[in-house]
Amino acid sequence: MRILMNDSQRNLTVVENYDLRRYELRAEGTTVGTLDFRVLGRRRVLGHTEVTADLRGRGLATALIKAVLDDLITEGVQITNYCPAVEGFLQGNPEYLVVLDPSHPPIQPRSKSQVDEKRQDGRSNPLQRLVQIQHARLSELAARSQDPKVDGFERRRTTDQFTAVAAQHAAAAADVLLTASRSSSGQDAAVLLDNLKQLEQTLRVLKGKVYGDARFLNLSAAEIWRETERLLDEHDSLETRIVSGLEQLHDAGGSEDLAWALAKRQWSSPTRPHPNSPHAGVAGRIAHQLWRIADSTWDELEGRGLPDEPMEHANRHSTFSHYLFGTADVADLPAEPDPSQAHSDRENQ
Repeated sequence: MRILMNDSQRNLTVVENYDLRRYELRAEGTTVGTLDFRVLGRRRVLGHTEVTADLRGRGLATALIKAVLDDLITEGVQITNYCPAVEGFLQGNPEYLVVLDPSHPPIQPRSKSQVDEKRQDGRSNPLQRLVQIQHARLSELAARSQDPKVDGFERRRTTDQFTAVAAQHAAAAADVLLTASRSSSGQDAAVLLDNLKQLEQTLRVLKGKVYGDARFLNLSAAEIWRETERLLDEHDSLETRIVSGLEQLHDAGGSEDLAWALAKRQWSSPTRPHPNSPHAGVAGRIAHQLWRIADSTWDELEGRGLPDEPMEHANRHSTFSHYLFGTADVADLPAEPDPSQAHSDRENQ
């Protein structure tokens, strides 16, 4: 670990814990504050600053942030910032603004009005509509998973569904959108790939917390959800931007093919996060297929209740198709009663 600051008067030390991708503020050898980061080339992406609850209000977060930014400026490293505490420090200390990378500003989540406007736009192509629906579904599951009015069992079930749907969406995005966008949106594709890995890592922590994994008992659910939602916001914006770029490259038919491929891939993707597996290219697709088999087996053994895959009919009017999928043919369904006839029957009784 590299020491960034050593204040002997206050017995404070700031170190860079590169293995855990975080800066640590230590008081007499005990970690009392952290600032998460990610590495993108020569750039650092700052995430969340946290200080031990009973030590807040003593300027420790400021000391941590100042030491980190001083070191980054000295090393000539610029940042993309997502941390509100760092943002507040920068606003109060404009001389530190030089640390910001102007070519990589933080990606802002779209407002609800912007989302509603795009949903009402009839010109949205099938790929845009599908991605918007998937984002809305994840947001709905995330909100319900944190609703204090929902009982504990239901929250756990919904959180489990959220992690499954989010893991499937992440894998499908890697297999379909990354592959389609690498030639046209190289930088965005690289950032999205990093986002997917971070998101899956957080989903694994979230799932472990729900299932009582001893490794995550010391983490608060609120803290995990904050990081999850931050990554989802980043993912939403990145994916929307990539889809917009793909829309310019493809006609309506091409966009529809991509939307169809994304939807089918999501339902055949792993239901659990696997952040350490390959994500992109042929290796990523093979890994996702293998994990799908393994995850399906574990889901069956655990009796895990997950959303059902929608049935697809090769030919909706084929008797053989209905036989294979176990669905009723229209001809086999009882005819709907005629309301007027039913009224007449009641009068005759």
